[in-house]
Amino acid sequence: MAAWGQGDPRWLVEHRDDGKNVNGWHWEEKDRKEWTKARLAELFSGQVLFSAPEGGAEEGQPAELRVERLKDLTGDASITTRKGNKRFAVFDLTVSLAWEGRLAGEGGATARGEIRVEEVHSTGDEDDYVYSATADGSGPAQDKLKALAASAAVRAAVFATLAQVIGELKDQA
Repeated sequence: MAAWGQGDPRWLVEHRDDGKNVNGWHWEEKDRKEWTKARLAELFSGQVLFSAPEGGAEEGQPAELRVERLKDLTGDASITTRKGNKRFAVFDLTVSLAWEGRLAGEGGATARGEIRVEEVHSTGDEDDYVYSATADGSGPAQDKLKALAASAAVRAAVFATLAQVIGELKDQA
């Protein structure tokens, strides 16, 4: 062990009156939740999650399902730096999306609801996400469109957008 003052110059561990984190050696955290919220809102607003094939949907079948807006984002997202150059993204989020859908046909019944994705965190992957879909009210249109919002195809579209934002967040690290 080196005598006081004769060690590695990067180890500036003596008391500093200015509190400066020299060379970024100690833990530093930058909040990225607002950036994450803005990016999710940008990508999800108006995103079509399902659209009937070009021939059109049969009468009374789902014709379209789209995200109206990012309803809520709770949790944390940050970029953490330690020892000067070790940077990584840390996040634990719950994403809530407002959706709107319509059925094909003259009536073109519509419904609205919410898609909620919980357990979006930096130590897991899509298998850990808790995905749920709800519809406002009740009736045949709500039931059909809620089933569509809960389908594997819509879930995959939502997860793809989440993966894009998570990738961009990690690229900032």
